[in-house]
Order: sequence, then structure tokens, then C-alpha cells
Amino acid sequence: MRSHPALSHPGFTKRAQVRRIRNRRERLRILVVDRDDDRRDLTCVAISVLGHRVEEAWDTRGALVALATEAFDVVILDDELAGFDNLEVTDFLLAATRRFQKRPAIVVISADLDVRRRIELFRAGVAEIVGRPLGLAPLHGLLTRIDRALSA
Repeated sequence: MRSHPALSHPGFTKRAQVRRIRNRRERLRILVVDRDDDRRDLTCVAISVLGHRVEEAWDTRGALVALATEAFDVVILDDELAGFDNLEVTDFLLAATRRFQKRPAIVVISADLDVRRRIELFRAGVAEIVGRPLGLAPLHGLLTRIDRALSA
């Protein structure tokens, strides 16, 4: 069985990739809030691979507990949190982080939101709304933009 030519490049060995990831400085502290275990796990793994530190919560209560104990740079929310509307969740999260010097950037992941709903979320304090499914490349771009904005 022949391998792809790009895989024979010395920089593309599995060992080199793992070493590069482990040596990378963790730039952002990210909280992922999603009720779906598989989506949450996949998002957390992708964020870790990109070199950021990640915590997870499966509901709003868990997110509030996490925010009470630690400051996060980014909170990524599922648009379908059980029992809560994203506007309520955004208000809860911003209220919970008032004591921190820097508030987290709130990102909502949504499969489908109409324009009026998006405007309401932006007015409530959401920094970004991204579509689902969220792939590795768009996630990398999103976190890079947020990292640059926080570093400025």
C-alpha cells in the first residue's frame, strides 16, 4: 500500500505533530457548554489540539459553577440549551463574570437562527455566532480572531 507523498515529509510524522502540539503555549481558556455529549467532546478535543485549554459543562448551571471558580477568555454555547433561551444564558454569563477584569467572549453555535434572533443575541453581548457543524478550520479561524482581539 502506497502512502500519500505529503505524509512522507519529515514535518508530517505523527511524532512531530504530537510534539508540536504539546510544546504549543495554551493561549485561551475556553468553556464549552453543550448538552450533546458527542458534540461537546468533539469540540473540546478540537480546541485542545489547537493549543488552548478547555473546560466543559453540559448545562447552564454547570457553566455558572465553572465561571464562579475560574476566569475564561471564551464561552462557546450550544444554541439549544435545555430550559433556557440564549438571551437568558448570555445575561446569566455576563452577570456571573462582572467581577473579572476581562469578560469572556461569548460564541453561540447554531444550526439555524433567523436574522432577528441573531441581532438580539449580538445586542445581548454575544461576540460571534457560528454555524453548525463547526469544523476544525473554522474553529481555528474563530479562536485566532478572538485571541488577536484579546491581545490588542
